[in-house]
Amino acid sequence: MPRGQPYIGTTRKLVLAIDVGTTYSGVSYCILTPGEIPKVHSITRFPGQEGEDKSRDTKIPSVVYYDDGGKVRAVGAEACLDSTRVEAQENGWTLVEWFKLRLRPSGTQGKGESLPKIWITKSVIDIFADYLAYLVRCAKEFIAELPLGRQVLKSEANIEYVMSHPNAWGGKQQNNMRRAAILAGLVPDTHAGHARVHFVTEGEASLHFCIVNGLTQDIMKVDNHILIVDAGGGTVDLSMYKVLNASPLNIVESSAPDCLLHGSTFVDTLARIMLQEKMRDSRFAHSDYIDLMLSCFEMNTKPTFRDVSKTAYIKFGGPRDTDAGCSIKRGVLSLAGSDIAGLFSPSIDAIKGAIQAQVRNAGCKPSRILLVGGFANNRFLRSQLQHFATSKGMALFCPEVQTAKAVAEGALWHHLDHYVSARIARDIYGTSHLKLYDSSLFDRVNRKDSTIVYADGLIKVADAVLTDQQGTLVEEEREFRLPLERCSSQRDTQISAEILCYKGALDDPQWIDEEADLFSVLCTVHADVNPQTYQRRMGVLGEYFTKEYHVVLLFGLTELKAQLSWKEKGKERRSPATIVFDDEDA
Repeated sequence: MPRGQPYIGTTRKLVLAIDVGTTYSGVSYCILTPGEIPKVHSITRFPGQEGEDKSRDTKIPSVVYYDDGGKVRAVGAEACLDSTRVEAQENGWTLVEWFKLRLRPSGTQGKGESLPKIWITKSVIDIFADYLAYLVRCAKEFIAELPLGRQVLKSEANIEYVMSHPNAWGGKQQNNMRRAAILAGLVPDTHAGHARVHFVTEGEASLHFCIVNGLTQDIMKVDNHILIVDAGGGTVDLSMYKVLNASPLNIVESSAPDCLLHGSTFVDTLARIMLQEKMRDSRFAHSDYIDLMLSCFEMNTKPTFRDVSKTAYIKFGGPRDTDAGCSIKRGVLSLAGSDIAGLFSPSIDAIKGAIQAQVRNAGCKPSRILLVGGFANNRFLRSQLQHFATSKGMALFCPEVQTAKAVAEGALWHHLDHYVSARIARDIYGTSHLKLYDSSLFDRVNRKDSTIVYADGLIKVADAVLTDQQGTLVEEEREFRLPLERCSSQRDTQISAEILCYKGALDDPQWIDEEADLFSVLCTVHADVNPQTYQRRMGVLGEYFTKEYHVVLLFGLTELKAQLSWKEKGKERRSPATIVFDDEDA
C-alpha cells in the first residue's frame, strides 16, 4: 500500500520484521488496522535489558548458551549477564555466537572472517531456529502489553514475517532461513505457511528506512543516484539506486549490489590477533585475559576511537595488573593510535574499493552516499569514509535517526510499500538441455563421446545450457522463459528442470563442461502433468512421446522464483512454484 494511505484490509494483522545480525539483532512490528495509516515501531524491551540505560535498546546480542544436551539455557542480553556467565562456567554451558555467517554462500567461505568454532552437535539451522523462536517470543510479550496487542495476537496464524539478509545471499540461504522459521514454530511447513515468510536484502531494507526517515526532495530527484552503505557486524552491504520518478516514487538498481565480509567483527578478529601477539610470553597471554581485553575493546575502545595521533586505552583489570613490557599499568593497556587504526584499515580499504566499484558500474557518482548500520556509529570509520568521499567529489552522510535499527524497520517499510521496481541480475541463470549432434560443428564434434541416442532416434549432445543474461535490469514482473522438450518412450506424469547458476566471466556460456566448477545447481522445479497432453510420434526407433514446456524464471523479486509452463488444449498451464533447494553444509 502507498505510504501515508490507510490499510484497506478487512481484519487486523500483525507483521513482524526480523533482522538477525552477526553480533546484534532486532525486531520491528506493525499492527495493520483497517482504515488506519500503518506505523512501524521497534521492539524496545528484551529480558536482560531492563536497566534504565538499556530499556530503550532496539538490539540484543546474537548469542545463545547451550547445555551439554543441546538445550537452550540463555539467549541474547540474558546470556551476557554476569550471573549467567558464572552459571555457564559452573555448568559447562557452551556459548554460540556469529552463527549467522555460517549460513553464507559457500563461495564466500574463507574470505575475511575466522568464525568461532561451534562446540555443540547442532546444525546452524537449528541454532538459527532457537534464536528466532526467542526473538519472536520476546516480541509477542512486548506486543501483548499494547492496547490492541492481545487481540491481534489471537490471530497468530495470520502473522506475516519479513526476514532480512545480506546482499550476497540468495535462494539457498533464504530457504535455510525459512526452514529455521518453520523449526522455530513461526509458520507451518505448508505452502500457506511458506508464503507468510518474506525476504528482503539488507541494502534494500536500509534504502527504505532512509526514504521514510528524511531523504529530502532535492536528493530524490529524477535521474539522481543514491548509494546505501550498510555497515553491520558481519557484513558491509552496498547498493546503488537510480530515481526514475519522484512522485509516485519509483527506483531501480543502477549497479549490482555488493557484500563485503568486513563488518565490525573483522576488526575484532584482528584485535584478538594483535592482543595475542602483544601479550605473548607474559602472564596476560592466557585466553581469559585476552577475552577480557577484547570484550573491553569492543565495548569501549573501538566505538570511541577517533584520533590516530593519540594513545588508546583498554581498561580491563585492577591495580595489581601491571606489566611495563606489555604497556600495562594498573589494569590499563596502552596502545598507539596507529595500532588501533591498523585494525580498521582492511575494512575501510575494502569499503572504499567497493564504493568505487559501484560508481564505476553505475557509470556516474551518487548524489548522496548514506552510511547506516551498527558499524556506521563508529566515529573513526565514519570520519575516514567521509574524508574519502569528499576527496572523490562525493558527499557521505549518516542519517540523524538511530541507524542501528535501519534494517529491521526498513524491512517492514519495504513489505508495506516497496519502491524498487527493477533489480540487476547478479549472475547468469539457466537450465541444461540437449543439443542436436552436428559433425560439421567443432564444439559438438569434440563432444562425440557424450552423445545420446534419444527416444526420437536423433543423436544429441548433453551438457548444453540455456541461459538468461547477466547484468540485465529485470523488472519485478518480467519473466524469462527457457524452452525445453521432454522426449520419452512413455507418457511421464511429472516433468522437472534443474535451475543452474553460472558465476563465470562469459556473457553467454554454451556448455557446462567447459567451466563445470563455475556452474551450480540452484534448485529443481517440478510439475505434475496430464499424460494425455503428450504428442505421440513415430521415429526410427519406434513410438515415442514428446511434450514441450518452458522454465519460467522470476528473479526481479527479492526472492528467486521458478515454475514450469506448458499447454493443455491450447491453454497455458503453470505449476505452483515448487522449488527444491540443494542442501548446504550449514
